Amino acid sequence: MQIDNLLTVELDTALELCRLAGWQVKVEVTSPPRGESTGRYRVLRGRELAGGGILLTVARDVPGKEV
Repeated sequence: MQIDNLLTVELDTALELCRLAGWQVKVEVTSPPRGESTGRYRVLRGRELAGGGILLTVARDVPGKEV
């Protein structure tokens, strides 16, 4: 699995996919620019870490702001 495949995936699903791939995962939470914090967490970015782990940057969905 590629890290890019996790982009926009809900956090719970992304964590399960990472676990199945054998990756150690760290999660970094960020907020939308206007601080609206509703909805589910989704993956915004994934970076490979030394030692075979990955860092997922996540933020909450803002309903009605889909692109």
